[in-house]
Parts: sequence; structure tokens; C-alpha cells
Amino acid sequence: MSVTLGTDPEIFLRDSRTGGVVPVCGLIGGDKGKPVSMGGGFGVQEDNVMLEFNTPASDSPEGFRRCVQIGVEKCADLIRVRQPHLELDNQAERLFTHQQLDDPRANRFGCSPDFDGHNHGEAHAALSRDVLRDDGGEWRFAGGHVHLGFAPKYDVPKWVAAAFGDVFLGLSAVGCDKQVRRRALYGAPGRFRPTKYGIEYRTLSNFWVQEHAYLDQVAYRAYALGTFLEGATEARMHKLFREIPWADVRSAMNTGDESRAADVAAHIRHDLGMTEIDL
Repeated sequence: MSVTLGTDPEIFLRDSRTGGVVPVCGLIGGDKGKPVSMGGGFGVQEDNVMLEFNTPASDSPEGFRRCVQIGVEKCADLIRVRQPHLELDNQAERLFTHQQLDDPRANRFGCSPDFDGHNHGEAHAALSRDVLRDDGGEWRFAGGHVHLGFAPKYDVPKWVAAAFGDVFLGLSAVGCDKQVRRRALYGAPGRFRPTKYGIEYRTLSNFWVQEHAYLDQVAYRAYALGTFLEGATEARMHKLFREIPWADVRSAMNTGDESRAADVAAHIRHDLGMTEIDL
């Protein structure tokens, strides 16, 4: 197997004295072109109002899990040194006041498009800033994107891989990924970016990054997705793709309906024989 796992999650900062969210702007430096090295292949940067760190690639779920834990620890230590009263937040959605967004860096958004695994890889339309505005401020959302490297025996379109990401990762996350606003904007089913090594699956929020039980779930399910993409025969892949009720998968994820997600997963597992998702 040549499956690899990595991530570049986004995390908000909060004031330990008040619990209020604090923009990261100007606190640690770095950007997507030149992150700040934390040693060992880990980097950190400012991404809009959030801290973002990246991990080195791992070739096992256990290695991935440990890399994420190390990355979180490194970021917490770095923030503690810079501002002792600041700490890592564990929320995926935060409302910032207009005053907190005065810094130009708080209004800088990534420009790379996302693509739709359920629409033959078509690009998602760019979002208007209007959808972020609320009374007194704007919403910001923290993603927990999973970078999956895989080398299938035959050509598997990247958008197909992203759609299967919903079967392995998206459905199982419905009950614990409590993103509400983000789901409709950045957390759509099958949301991905193609990479030279595979895909960046972008549907999940950061709900799993600092919670060990959820981290285990994402690590093992992401690895199982990679091994499925590498090991399934072309005939079986085509058969499953035809038979999986994709409309039900999307509906369960879009509505956050945990019961429906479990029913759809049970159908795929038992009726279609896709036992790889039985983790």
C-alpha cells in the first residue's frame, strides 16, 4: 500500500480569561506561501483570523493520529509563549465583530477553488461575503481537511474518490460534526481539491482535531478509504458507484440527520456488501 495521510486544520484562538474569540492576525506570522516552521516537518501560519498548522505525511493511521496530536501540542506551546492568556479553541464556527475584522489579514480568503465530487468534479461557485455577515459581525469557519495520498491500479477520477470520501468519512461524521452554518457553505458533501498525490477532502470541519476519539475515527476511516481506492477492482468500483444511493448520502449529510446517515451507511454496508466501512 502507498496510502498516505496528512492534514492542515484551522483553529480559532480564545482568551482563557473571558472565553472570547481572538483573531490570530499578527501573532505568529507565516502564510500559505511561507509557513513558520515548528520543526519535524510541522508548519504553522495565519489563515484569515485562524491559526492553521500542517503535518508531515504519515503512512499509517497511528502515525497520522500522533502527528495531529504533536501538531496541536506544538501550536498550543507556541501560542502560550506569545500570549500566555490565549489558548486553542475547539469550535468550528465563530462570530467576529466588525472591529475584530479591521485588520486586512482578517479579510483575506483563499483563492483556490473547491470542486464537487457529486457533480463530475465541477468547481464550486465562489461565495459572496454577504453569506458570512450577521448582526454585529461576520462568521468564520474552521476546516479539518484530510489530505489523502493513494495510487490505484487503474484510473480513479479524483471526484469519484471524493464521493467515496463521503461514504467513509462524511456519513460517520454526521452525528459528531456539529457544524451548522459551515455545512451549507464550505462543508458540502464531496467537497475536494485534487492534488498530485490524491485528493484533499474538504467536507469535514475541525471537530475531530482536538478530540482523541474523533481523531481515531477520522484516522482509521481515511486510511480505509485509501486502501479501498487502491485495492478495489475496477468492476467492483463501478458496481458500487452505480448502486450507492448518492442522493440519500448527500441528504443525510446536508441535513445533519444522524439517524438517516446511519441507515444509509447500514444499507451500503450490508445490502451492497461494502464491509470496508464497518470500522
